[in-house]
Amino acid sequence: MKKIIVLSGILMCVATRVNAANIMNGNPFYNPVQGEFYNILTAIEFNSKFNRFVLADEFGYGVSDAFTIHLATSGSYDSSDNPQFGKWAWNDLEFGFDWDLWHKNDLHTELYGDVKQIYDTRESLQTVAYNWTLGARVGRMTDSWTVAGVVELDYLNDDLPQDTFDAWAMTVGIQGQYIINNNWNWVAELMFDFDLFDKYYDGEQLRLRIGANYNLDEMKYLGFYVAKDMVHSFDSAPLYFSLDFGINF
Repeated sequence: MKKIIVLSGILMCVATRVNAANIMNGNPFYNPVQGEFYNILTAIEFNSKFNRFVLADEFGYGVSDAFTIHLATSGSYDSSDNPQFGKWAWNDLEFGFDWDLWHKNDLHTELYGDVKQIYDTRESLQTVAYNWTLGARVGRMTDSWTVAGVVELDYLNDDLPQDTFDAWAMTVGIQGQYIINNNWNWVAELMFDFDLFDKYYDGEQLRLRIGANYNLDEMKYLGFYVAKDMVHSFDSAPLYFSLDFGINF
């Protein structure tokens, strides 16, 4: 009888740890299990100048417990003096994947990638460029905290008949999460963008993003975030605030 009780306890602990890896709470290593979907809606993102507002959505599906595909898009209202792609704009459409390449106990390694179609909507819907991303995330995830190092390579090529260009960029950084209790957790990331080609990318940036996630339950959360490029001044790189809603179903 004691053996049965002990075995049951072990199985419960294992089940808890497996489920914990799939709790929808903004963890950088989150992936849905096979056959499940997730949606992360950025209901609003705006800057401290109050001249740019963004609405974005990401929808994903677990092909297997280790492999996820996603589709994402965003639109914006930009009232600045020189909006990049029009005052009202559909910015992009993205398709990508996330592959849980290897994990053992608390250690995790992920490979991810995506291709993003970038639009100019000043006069009509026109594809400006394609941005290809390949990245890796390596770190440790425990029941109370997560730390992950990130390396990412981007390639941009144009889709304009009157111009021909391509460009490369690279990002390295660190992401983290700390679980306060069943409802609250802190998240933060610090990313450095290399100035490989600043004509079409934004040049060197040191992007800090911090926030708090509130779990409505294990499958739904609200996220509140603030972000800043620490290299440039508030005039050229204002604060950004955003509100996310994530759900697994």
